[in-house]
Amino acid sequence: MHQYWYARIKQLHYFWGMLIGVSLVLAHLATILPRLVAHLDGNQYLFTPYTQWISFNTNPWTIALFLSLPLLSTLSVAQIIGEDARSGFIAHIVQYRCLKHYLLTNLGVSFIGGALTIVVPLLIDFIGVWCFLPHITPNPILNANMPLLPDTTYFASLYYTNPLALVGFYILLAGAVAGMFGLLSAVVSLFVDNRFIALGLGFTLTMMLNVLSNAMPHVAFSPVLLCIGCSPAYIPTFSATITGFVIAIGGLSALGSIAGRRRVYV
Repeated sequence: MHQYWYARIKQLHYFWGMLIGVSLVLAHLATILPRLVAHLDGNQYLFTPYTQWISFNTNPWTIALFLSLPLLSTLSVAQIIGEDARSGFIAHIVQYRCLKHYLLTNLGVSFIGGALTIVVPLLIDFIGVWCFLPHITPNPILNANMPLLPDTTYFASLYYTNPLALVGFYILLAGAVAGMFGLLSAVVSLFVDNRFIALGLGFTLTMMLNVLSNAMPHVAFSPVLLCIGCSPAYIPTFSATITGFVIAIGGLSALGSIAGRRRVYV
């Protein structure tokens, strides 16, 4: 079992999504930090880790990272189960392992791999601004030009009381959304052999939802936009988000089980 995963995960193409995400946040840090550090004297409250973190300070780097999230999450170990299906290896491996166990393990790994493609870059970005900017909690008056509002941010009040907890929440939320896209790609790859459909379907659906969420606020919502700390669009209630996420994960897991059995036994 360990040899199987070691032989698969050590391949570089499973890490392209994470490498691209890390490249984007490193470019973000290289762009903002020299300018901010040069103006720290007398302006500390404007330049804290929380006001400048990529998810709380929406800028072109934020848009690039989060809009590419559905594609980056598929360029991960979420590709493994599709490769097994296309090569026929899935029919071979179930001769030695329970199909149910194989599907649960690989779909779970697809979710975790997709999640890590965004969690790692977001952590690197926050650690980067944390190391160079003064650790000062945002102030509702001095940082009034950089507010987080309840209509566009979950638990916005934490920004002025416990911002580190809010950072942790949004890293986990972005990871959950990326994991869902990784799982979607893995399930689609069990239904169709076209690799580009499996990699690009989540990205295409997200672009459509992004347009609808701006055209019909409070009606349509994009999972990518809601996991940005300072979202450019209205967000649904937290309970609705959790409910939708649970339904999506449960539905994709059930579809993955059906598609896996179809691959082996039909």
